[in-house]
Formats: sequence, structure tokens, C-alpha cells
Amino acid sequence: MSRNICLEPHALYICLTQLLVPGFHWGLYFTDERGIATRHEWAEVKGARDRLSPVEAYRATVIDPVTESDQENRFNLAFVKVRGYTPNVALDIRSSFSAVEPSGGWSSWRENRKNGLSCRTWLIRALALLQKEGVVVRECPVEEIEEAVKKIGTEVERRLGEGEDIGTLITEA
Repeated sequence: MSRNICLEPHALYICLTQLLVPGFHWGLYFTDERGIATRHEWAEVKGARDRLSPVEAYRATVIDPVTESDQENRFNLAFVKVRGYTPNVALDIRSSFSAVEPSGGWSSWRENRKNGLSCRTWLIRALALLQKEGVVVRECPVEEIEEAVKKIGTEVERRLGEGEDIGTLITEA
């Protein structure tokens, strides 16, 4: 059974989820006043689809409760709280995030990656949008946040690879 994770209310987190290949799945988690999270991500389109339709797309899902493993039983390595976040009810996050990748993606993972589109690059573009809109106020560019989060994820994976029994890391950048 996966343990529940308590995230702070009115916060923004980057979640890194372990994959079977090198790297992580990146998702943005916004919490409401009760700490209930909504995950925003660029992810695989599940179920039947036309072969010319995009293989990945933006989606938003309420995650309650947040647990150490996701719905596909993949381990959430870390939740990294983004400093400088202030909720903005005037900004329609879903609509704004739907427009982050205007192409809508391609019909293969290879084409998406060739065109610089992955869960990580989508998330960094979404974070840049939040910074531009004043929802995230930081002196540093989002690329510095990206590098800090990569280091955190790599360190957690290293520790797990060495057999250390650790739970999901909750930290900030």
C-alpha cells in the first residue's frame, strides 16, 4: 500500500516520477486551500486513438490523495515545491496550459522528441508562462529551477539504486 503524502495548501510542486528508462516523468501539482492537488502534465494519450492523432497531450487530473506511487504504481521520487508561487484565480490555468503546445503534439513519441516536446519541456514552458503572468515570482529563469529539480531527482535515484530505503522526498527549489 502506497503511503499518503501531505502537500501544503496553496502551493505549486514539480513531481518527478520514476520511469523504466533513464529520466523522470515531470508533472506540475497545484494544491488548493485544503491541500487537494491537481496534476497538470504532458502525458501519453490512453486508450484507442486514430494513428494520426497525437500520442501525447496535455491533461489535468485531480489527485486525492497524493501518494508515494502514482495510479500506474510508479514511484514518485520527489515533490519539489516551487518558491515564489502565489495562486491567481483570475488566470485560467487549464486554458493557458492547453495553449502551451499549440501544435497539439505529433502522432509518435519520436516526432515529439525530435521537435523538443516531452513532459519536461512542456512543464518548463508552463512554468515560464506562470512566471510571465506573475504567478511565480523568481529572480532566476525557469531553467535554473529545471536544473535544481534534475539534481534532486538524480540524487534520489542514486540513493535508491544503492539500496537505500527512502520514501518520496519533499523539498523545495
